[in-house]
Amino acid sequence: MSCRDHWSLARLRGQWGWVKALGICLTVSLVLSFQVVEAGEGEAPMLARQVEAGALPPLHERLPTNPLVVEPVERVGDYGGGWRSALLGGKDDPWIRRTLGYENLMRWTPDWSGVIPNIAESVDVNDNATQFTFHLRKGMKWSDGTAFTADDIRFWYEDLLLNPDFTPTPAEPFINADGSPVRFEMLDEVTFVFSFKEPKSLFLYYLATIRNLDHAPIRYPRHYFEQFHPQYNPEIQNEIDAAGQSNWVGLVVDKSEFWANPEVPTLHAWIFTRGYGPSTSAKAERNPYYWKVDTAGNQLPYIDARHFDVLSDLQVLVAKTLAGEIDFQDRHLAVPTNKPLLYHGREQGGYEFFDETPTSPNYMVLMLNLNHPEKALRDIFQDKNFRVGLSHAVNRQALLDVLWYGQGEVAQTSVQPSSIYYNERLAKQYTEYNLELANQYLDKVLLQRGSDGMRRRPDGKPFSFTFTYSAAIPVFGDALLLIASEWRKVGIDMRPIALDRTLVAVRKNAGVLDGVVWQRGGGAGQEVVLDPRWWFPFNIESYYWAPAWTAWYLNADPATAQVQPEKPPAPAMKQMELYDQLLATPDFDGQVRIFKQILDIAAEEFWTMGIAWPGKSYGVKKTNFRNVPENMPASWLYPTPGPTNPEQYFIEQEKMSLH
Repeated sequence: MSCRDHWSLARLRGQWGWVKALGICLTVSLVLSFQVVEAGEGEAPMLARQVEAGALPPLHERLPTNPLVVEPVERVGDYGGGWRSALLGGKDDPWIRRTLGYENLMRWTPDWSGVIPNIAESVDVNDNATQFTFHLRKGMKWSDGTAFTADDIRFWYEDLLLNPDFTPTPAEPFINADGSPVRFEMLDEVTFVFSFKEPKSLFLYYLATIRNLDHAPIRYPRHYFEQFHPQYNPEIQNEIDAAGQSNWVGLVVDKSEFWANPEVPTLHAWIFTRGYGPSTSAKAERNPYYWKVDTAGNQLPYIDARHFDVLSDLQVLVAKTLAGEIDFQDRHLAVPTNKPLLYHGREQGGYEFFDETPTSPNYMVLMLNLNHPEKALRDIFQDKNFRVGLSHAVNRQALLDVLWYGQGEVAQTSVQPSSIYYNERLAKQYTEYNLELANQYLDKVLLQRGSDGMRRRPDGKPFSFTFTYSAAIPVFGDALLLIASEWRKVGIDMRPIALDRTLVAVRKNAGVLDGVVWQRGGGAGQEVVLDPRWWFPFNIESYYWAPAWTAWYLNADPATAQVQPEKPPAPAMKQMELYDQLLATPDFDGQVRIFKQILDIAAEEFWTMGIAWPGKSYGVKKTNFRNVPENMPASWLYPTPGPTNPEQYFIEQEKMSLH
């Protein structure tokens, strides 16, 4: 089937050029292709034996008419083996989601340059990006062999999304600008439409993110979940009581956690046979109905099983790696402090490193509360001269050398150079360590000093403030102690305070922090546009530095809001207007132009401060663990390594010699 057949390529090159720019149109360079492959050319021996025994239908009956074709990174792989990795404690499901559960309607390209269809075979977008028509794969099946159709999406929409008990407040990406839910229409068994009141130019981006997994339309097979819904099961209370839940909503949520509930049908490459729970291990085996094949027509995945040891101590994970008992892992293991030990143990453990490129905008983002409830502090923090003065009094290179082993590059909180949105001014301004220059800027705001040399507020009172950080990230505390010692040289009294992460969030949401240090993604890939929390008051995470302005942008109700909404100053208002304009701009090039304007304003205002871009990160894999890219983005929204198609990873089998 040609690109024109699937995508109406002429349209993509015309008024739908924005879709092509997102990376959705097919090219020979894409890792995923969408050609029709003659099914049945190859399957795992363990499944072939089940077919021969009559316990499983033949392969051509299990695959969809047009399976998704994955091009292997190195070569067509070998079937067999088990992938061993580890989980820490009882709440480490993100590693499972990233390596096993990343199956959305859309997915990121491996290089994170755009989005492409995944569970959806194709998608048509109208001229102004208000209507998205999805086409599913004919003959696609859930892991229990039941047909997967648009009716499963309809169940999610009508019985879960629109149900106020299950979804009290619909959220992105399935809402209009006014908060009302998207409109859904099922056209036939493999076709459905999402319609919005206004252009939703980032909708396909949202559908590719890891965040979509929590409320994904493809997480709730109708034939399984009807038994747990009061509309379809009049005896639902029996199910609720048996599961120890308080209501049907909790029951559905509990049953949808595929890593803990082996009974729930999924569309994943591996399905759990022993769930992740109180035991010391979990296991998943290949899905016989998985709907992807390689370029030779062989059904994926190559690896037979996934083994997850549940550990309570990080050092046990390191020891297992050194002993050669971990096949592929980055989470928890691949941190800077472990690298020297792991490096020297490579030969003994039979493993090697692969590179990951962090997408965070900085090692640590320093934010002052520009809407501080105390007016004296608010006025000082809002003065750009104060923020610039503090920035020049930070010895970034020394921090980088001491705390991050010199790995990285001095920079402000900024989009990374690899991004199409890179802004040189935003990245490099005010990074010079110069105490004389720092004093010049600070004197414009706090000229008075006490006998101890420390600066005083305009009202004559001693000036001091705190910087809060999560106690779970001790490097932040180490950095703040070094920064505080430098700031004392220019008369600034700053005291670091470590708090439990939950308490940090509580104080953030109440808008009462003085200053705070945090770090998350947003510096590369399409995450820059999806989550621009550092560049303007955008979402609840922007409460760290602009809670009142953010509350205004989010239309917070003054009667119930913890932080009273406050109309932002003109620069922030302009950024908000531009972002709203971006959301209504179907053209990709137009989106880029608009977002660059947002970043230009962020550079001029210097809202937040950074130390350095993170250096290269890494992961560990056995030397016979193949088809892993040499480098991949490291991000939660990406989510590493999901878009690199773990189903095409394989364990190289030793070849028998013939004598």
